[in-house]
Amino acid sequence: MTGPQYTRARRYRVLSVLACAVGAFGLASTAVPAVAATAHPAASASHVVKATGGRMTLHREGTVNLRALARADARRAKAGAPRAGTAGPAANEHEAPLRLLHSAGRQATARQAVTAGSLAGFTNGNVAGERGFDGLTSAINAANNPVFGDVSPPDQGLAAGASPAGTAIVEFINQSLNIYSPKGESLLGAVPGFQVFGIPANSFLSDPRAYWDPQTHHWFLTMFTFGDGVSAPLSTQYIAVSQTTSPFGAFTVFSIDTSDSSNTSGGCPCLGDFDQVGADNSGFYIATNEFSVDGPNFNGSVLYAASKSGLITAARGNGPDPVVQTYHVPFTSDPFAAFHLSPSSVTQGAPAPNTEYFVESNANSNFGSGLEVYALLNTGVLNAGGRPTLVSTSVGTESYSTPPNASQKSGPFPLGQSLGQTGVAMLQTDFDAVQEVTYAGGWLYAELSTGFNFGTGQNSGAAWFVLHPTPGSSSVSASLVSDGYLKTSQDLLYPVIGVDASGQGYMNFAFSSTSRNPSTGYVKFNGASGPSGNVHIAAHGVNPLDDFTCYPPFSTGQCRYGDYSMAQNYNGKIYMASEYVAPQPRDANSNWGTRIWSAPVP
Repeated sequence: MTGPQYTRARRYRVLSVLACAVGAFGLASTAVPAVAATAHPAASASHVVKATGGRMTLHREGTVNLRALARADARRAKAGAPRAGTAGPAANEHEAPLRLLHSAGRQATARQAVTAGSLAGFTNGNVAGERGFDGLTSAINAANNPVFGDVSPPDQGLAAGASPAGTAIVEFINQSLNIYSPKGESLLGAVPGFQVFGIPANSFLSDPRAYWDPQTHHWFLTMFTFGDGVSAPLSTQYIAVSQTTSPFGAFTVFSIDTSDSSNTSGGCPCLGDFDQVGADNSGFYIATNEFSVDGPNFNGSVLYAASKSGLITAARGNGPDPVVQTYHVPFTSDPFAAFHLSPSSVTQGAPAPNTEYFVESNANSNFGSGLEVYALLNTGVLNAGGRPTLVSTSVGTESYSTPPNASQKSGPFPLGQSLGQTGVAMLQTDFDAVQEVTYAGGWLYAELSTGFNFGTGQNSGAAWFVLHPTPGSSSVSASLVSDGYLKTSQDLLYPVIGVDASGQGYMNFAFSSTSRNPSTGYVKFNGASGPSGNVHIAAHGVNPLDDFTCYPPFSTGQCRYGDYSMAQNYNGKIYMASEYVAPQPRDANSNWGTRIWSAPVP
């Protein structure tokens, strides 16, 4: 094929089970002023995107009740019986699929990085009012899904919002869901992901997302499956919508076939990889990257748009299933290869427009600059089954680059030693793609991982962007408000920005180095000024990551990590979550954990 070439090196695999410090470090600060306009690439004029697609059928799968599922699992556990749909202990490991887009030029070009500037400092002290606790772990997850076994990485999904029990924090990772109070009390109990969607226990679920909608106070849960198409669905996107404003009760489950089987020229059937969700005043949106299952094809991004009120009405059983409008953006029509069009979500308290924005970086390039901004215009027409117009423009920004893998501090790694390894592995940081986008007060807040020159080598840091989009009747424009970098002496992994309607909040992430086990941290984020002050350490990792993905045959010394962190504003606090190595029991095949914490908006 012509054009970019692609690799499927991180497609999931199933194998038999294999046998299986704290200190402050210096940083300085941060906020980098916006680069002068003349230093940025020129922005392009807006244009209507030549996307294929149309109306798609939304399948109604049934209804599940999370409280009932948790109670049934608790009764079975108390009786000593296997969980529903299981047949006892499993001998499987699963690596969540993550397909990276690589161009021939990227493969041939030596890695570049942005120039190192001032470094931010670290502090062991948290901001006043910070509260955190450990969430789901590899051991809990594997025990929760004995037919499926271990899964890495956990893929953090987090949502915080109102419930009959007060503030509820929903954590949804690969294969498990739990709900907590802000104090860390479990309000539900770990529920297997396959039960959430009422599908077979051997279904591979990946890229979980939990979303609490500030406008309607309803809850949305999404994941996609990747199976053999016989014993488990080939590529299906699931959407569970709460029937009430409670996250504990009944959800109606819908599904979308994302295999695109009729697209034979694109090498399909395909996989709708790395699904991301967003919402504006009228719509609920899912964006995926489409890769062929059995070939090298990358076909671009596919956007799915449905009426938010239509989904809620249908979930309650009071109306027909809403129309799903699809937009297939091929890489040939996108200067950035139509990879990772990250949808935006409106933060609590901010006016919600009838325009949905997507932000994309040039993740197909080893070293680049600029962002592509897409907009679905007049999304209110979704409520009547109409089709919004998709337009796009580009905006010049600072440079960014593919981040290097992150180092780990030496320490116990019993699984690796049992496999003949002589040292701890590196942590994969993946790519310089925009992961999460927040719409607040008319501005878009976006971030990505980037490499930067540090000493004689490189570190992984964070690039941040504040954009001002303006929709027209048939176009969109976008200007750069500010951008900058967060650089430290440690490697940062999977940054995410959570802000309130005025742009105040935090950037959170994981971090690691040769002197630090995988840990979690956050820094104040001040609207257009960006990050400021020292990085606060939310939780110290207690050991290196010792995971089956770190070692052959899954990898050659690179552990899967992430694949993203999460942050959400709710009632004056920013709720944050990321992967780290927690002081919790491990299982034979991994020791990952998750950390959930909140801090008052500064």
